Amino acid sequence: MTSPGDSPSVRGDDYDEDDADAPGIGAGRGISDVVGFVLVFGLVVTAVGVVTVGGFQVLDDARDSQQATNAEQALDVLDGNVEDLAVRGAPRRSTEILLSDAELTFGEPVTFNVTAGGTDYYATNVTPLVYEVEGGAELVYVNGAVIRQYDQGAYLSNEPRMSGGDRTFVPFVITQASSGGVSATNSRRVLVRTVVDGRDVRIFDDPDTRLNVTTPRATAWQRYLEGELGVDCTGPADGLDGRVSCPLPGDEVYVQAVAVDVSV
Repeated sequence: MTSPGDSPSVRGDDYDEDDADAPGIGAGRGISDVVGFVLVFGLVVTAVGVVTVGGFQVLDDARDSQQATNAEQALDVLDGNVEDLAVRGAPRRSTEILLSDAELTFGEPVTFNVTAGGTDYYATNVTPLVYEVEGGAELVYVNGAVIRQYDQGAYLSNEPRMSGGDRTFVPFVITQASSGGVSATNSRRVLVRTVVDGRDVRIFDDPDTRLNVTTPRATAWQRYLEGELGVDCTGPADGLDGRVSCPLPGDEVYVQAVAVDVSV
C-alpha cells in the first residue's frame, strides 16, 4: 500500500511541465499569430485601396458634374445678355465666365435655313461657343440655346425663343467668332464680349415653309423642335450628325436675325 505521504501529484490534464519547452508547440502558436496578422493586414490594405480608388472616382465625377452645372449657369447668363442685344436693342454686352480646368472655344458652324416653296430661303451659319470641362462634358451655346452634351447624348437645357402658331417666330442669333479660344489648368475668369454686327427681318407666307438645321447634335434639336412646334421632323438615321428638317406651322413665318461678334 502506498502511504498518504507518498500519494502522487495528480492533474486532470496530465500536464507535464516539460511540455512548455517541447519543440514545435510555442513555434506553432507563433506562426499562427503571424499568419493571422498577415491576413488581417491584407484585408485592411485591400479595403483601404478599394475605398480610396472608388472614393477618388466619386469625387472626380462629382467635381466634373458641378463644373458642368456652373458652366451651364454661366452660358444662361450669356444668353440673357445676348437677348438684350437681339430683343431690347442693346449694342453690346459683356459676360464674365469662370474657367476651372476647362476650355472655352468656338465650335464648327451650325447651319440654320428657312425655305419656302423650294425657291425662297434664308440661310445662315452660326458659330457655337463651347465650354468643355476636364471630364469631357460640353456645354454649347448656339442660336439662343444651351446644349448639354455627354459622349453621344445631348439635350437642350436652355431653349431658344422660338414659338409656333398662326404666326411662327424663328430667331436667328448669328454668333461669329472674332477671337481665339482660351483654356485654364486651374481657375481663371474670362470676359466674353458680344457686339451687334447687323439686324434683319424676313417674312414667309408660303404654306410649304420649313426649317432645316444641319448640326452634330441632331437628336437634341429634333426633339426640341417637334415638342415646341407640334410637328413631325425628319433627321439623320444615327441621330447624330446631319440635317433636321421640320415643317413650320402657321400662315406666316417671321425670321428675326441678329449678327453678333463674340470675343473671349
